[in-house]
Amino acid sequence: MWQQHRYKLLCSLLLLVSGLLLALHSGNVKAGLQFDWLDMLGEGTTLLVACGWLGLIISSRPAGRVTEWLYYGSLLLVFSYFLDLLDEFIRYPDQIRLMSWLESLPAPVGMLILTYGLVGWHREQRAINRQLQGRELFLRQHQLIDPLTQLYGAAYLQAVLQREIELHHSLQKNLSLLVVDIDNFSQFNRHHGIAAGDSYLSQLSELLSNQLRHSDLVCRYAGDRFIALLPDTAEPQAQIMAQHLRQQLPQLAVGSDGPAATVVALAVSQHNAQAAFKAAGQALEQARKTAAFSFSAA
Repeated sequence: MWQQHRYKLLCSLLLLVSGLLLALHSGNVKAGLQFDWLDMLGEGTTLLVACGWLGLIISSRPAGRVTEWLYYGSLLLVFSYFLDLLDEFIRYPDQIRLMSWLESLPAPVGMLILTYGLVGWHREQRAINRQLQGRELFLRQHQLIDPLTQLYGAAYLQAVLQREIELHHSLQKNLSLLVVDIDNFSQFNRHHGIAAGDSYLSQLSELLSNQLRHSDLVCRYAGDRFIALLPDTAEPQAQIMAQHLRQQLPQLAVGSDGPAATVVALAVSQHNAQAAFKAAGQALEQARKTAAFSFSAA
């Protein structure tokens, strides 16, 4: 998360340094005997707490509108408390009111902005809770499980993908699909029998479940097609996972004439599940054409 907010970190540092330079330019450093240690302890603790809030926001929140409100509200509080603490070390002339205004005004404005951001955060959390409740209800519907592979089927995948698209887009997170399509599976069944085909499907489903992460959802989308939903995964990472699967597939114990499979990975940029499935189908066709062209050229 920190990399998404490096400009915010730089902005925070520049603001605090500017406040320090302005304070040093406007006033004079007090003598040690003039320090009020009790006030310094209270104001320093308040500043540390505000800095902790700012750090939690930057380290745990993705970039987005709600994060902006939370960040700028917290930053104004940190700036105000920082100048308030400097006031214990620096004495300003009575005719200079600028530092007094800078100490007082940012805090209430920051509280208002932070409160608005917290309202947005609350709405986000309610949306996430609805998604999780819907996911739990689907988990309890065992009729959605494919009896052969013990994976969820197309109906479950479509419902979950739609919810994940809405969730990831609202949080501005990455979402990817990984598709494994068995080439000429009907021909393999005719030559080797249904039992051999079922055995291959069972081994393939076990391989996918073992190789992918616990957070990924693997489903049997069709008779010869499996789709894995990869939350919080950018396309380059999904491509690495697809390449790893391509290397693992030949190891399935089906003999030297086992079926080949086409594996593709793509980022989900669409706003509904149907469009995402259509894009996955197009990616499969393109991968097959590319493989056929490479084979003919060789």
